[in-house]
Amino acid sequence: MKGVLEQSSQALMLRGVVAIIFALLLLFVPGMTLAAGAFSFVILFGVYALVDGLSTIWGAVKNREGHWVLMLLVGIVSAIAGLLALGNPVVFGTLTLAILINLFAFKAVIGGGLEVISAFRLREEIDNEWLLGINGFVSLVFGLMLLFNTFETVAMLLLIVPFYLLVAGAMQIALSFKVRSWKHELAKA
Repeated sequence: MKGVLEQSSQALMLRGVVAIIFALLLLFVPGMTLAAGAFSFVILFGVYALVDGLSTIWGAVKNREGHWVLMLLVGIVSAIAGLLALGNPVVFGTLTLAILINLFAFKAVIGGGLEVISAFRLREEIDNEWLLGINGFVSLVFGLMLLFNTFETVAMLLLIVPFYLLVAGAMQIALSFKVRSWKHELAKA
């Protein structure tokens, strides 16, 4: 479990920065997402999913402790979704919007659930584990919203996703700084 949290602060930072860039593009360059439609959204999603998936895979393989196999599977699903989106964005965007939303939702639910469980288990070993718990809770709620409102969410996707990514990105950046101090605390424990 401790090794999973030690996953590289650089990987968490990268994931957080990419999530925030994706969110800001969706919020402040609406012409890119509305005028170009699903195509630009799928490209942005593909880049985000690929970076997120590869960093999750890297962290899981690097620190084979706790739920590392499940994290590895989450990373593989995310990376595959990103590669599919980037490989043929027009087909991916038009034929699989519901699949895209559900993949994103399952990734958020599984990853968020694991983060909440990890924060709960580590509450006595480290300080400020709440950052991990909040990030997991936000991901879990977002994923459940997508799963239970897939078709209604399509219309609101451009509004919901940016705010989720802003919160998740900010939490991942904060968590990347915290991981550095946790490494010292974990070494003492």
